[in-house]
Amino acid sequence: MGFTRGSDLNPHEPGAVRALLDVALARGWQPGERRVVEVDGWSLLETAATARAGDAGPEGP
Repeated sequence: MGFTRGSDLNPHEPGAVRALLDVALARGWQPGERRVVEVDGWSLLETAATARAGDAGPEGP
């Protein structure tokens, strides 16, 4: 998933979904709360993709 130009994230790669969860947690999502919360994943995509690109290092994913 991604934008036409810019960041993308492959949810089939190890760590990709974790990156999305980490961004959601950093923005205040609290999974332990027993209530319905709607989070727009597109708002998390760029930050998560940037974090994954930094984790990949110069060798690539």
